[in-house]
Amino acid sequence: MSVEILDGATIVNFMEDEEAFNVQIRDRFAHLDSDHDGRLSYGEMLKELQCLRVLETHFGVDVETDPDELVRVYDSLFVQFDHDLNGTVDLEEFKSETKQMMLAMANGMGFLPVQMVLEEDSFLKKAAEWESAKLKMSVEILDGATIVNFMEDEEAFNVQIRDRFAHLDTDHDGRLSYGEMLKELQCLRVLETHFGVDVETDPDELVRVYDSLFVQFDHDLNGTVDLEEFKSETKQMMLAMANGMGFLPVQMVLEEDSFLKKAAEWESAKLFPGEEDASLTSEEQRWSHALLHHIGYCHSGHDHLAIVNIAKG
Repeated sequence: MSVEILDGATIVNFMEDEEAFNVQIRDRFAHLDSDHDGRLSYGEMLKELQCLRVLETHFGVDVETDPDELVRVYDSLFVQFDHDLNGTVDLEEFKSETKQMMLAMANGMGFLPVQMVLEEDSFLKKAAEWESAKLKMSVEILDGATIVNFMEDEEAFNVQIRDRFAHLDTDHDGRLSYGEMLKELQCLRVLETHFGVDVETDPDELVRVYDSLFVQFDHDLNGTVDLEEFKSETKQMMLAMANGMGFLPVQMVLEEDSFLKKAAEWESAKLFPGEEDASLTSEEQRWSHALLHHIGYCHSGHDHLAIVNIAKG
């Protein structure tokens, strides 16, 4: 299992990508169809029905359930898939009912991001992975100390600043015009999202916000942003983020080329210089180094394993 950030929009958008959704449906169907006859019997579908764990958990905690009641629930769920009631489920029935169940989950979840523990081969996990690939984003563990320490490493921070500046400076004149800076300003998405969900914004209001942000970078008000201005203002904004975030680890969805993502990668490289414990997942490694960092512990690869074992009880 893994922890993912998910909302209803992610599920809906994943299903609307017919090609991607159909690939996952076919793969899952083929995995369940153990006798390769193109139809799923009750026995073959049982694994999928059990993954729903309708009565076996209460807020994610296993509870004791009457076996007879579970059988009745699984029988009922199988009938939902078996539209023509012929005792088996074909690919179209499997796709149609899976889609209906995922839509129901999306509607129940709403459109505010929720942190969820997902099974690796579940459709919800596939939806989260699909969105990450589309948006070029990843989930990282981050705290204010990570950001501050990254900026205090002058060499590493300056490399990222120069690389980002060069990427934005499309005419290679050593200065960023408003047009060249606009991509960076839009990445901040100050008014375009509400808890990560796109909302309609007055275009004139956006223009005013972008103008104001550009002026913050353009310290000498000459209409362009040079490398030092870009570095100085980026540093101020990142310090503000660090102060607002505090020093407890937070799980965040980050754009791949963002400075926050670079800060997370920098810390991982510092804390894992070839000493990762292969027994830990990447998720466990990120949590362990964030926690160890928070308590100021002088750590090694063995310490990460100890922290994870303590967290697991």
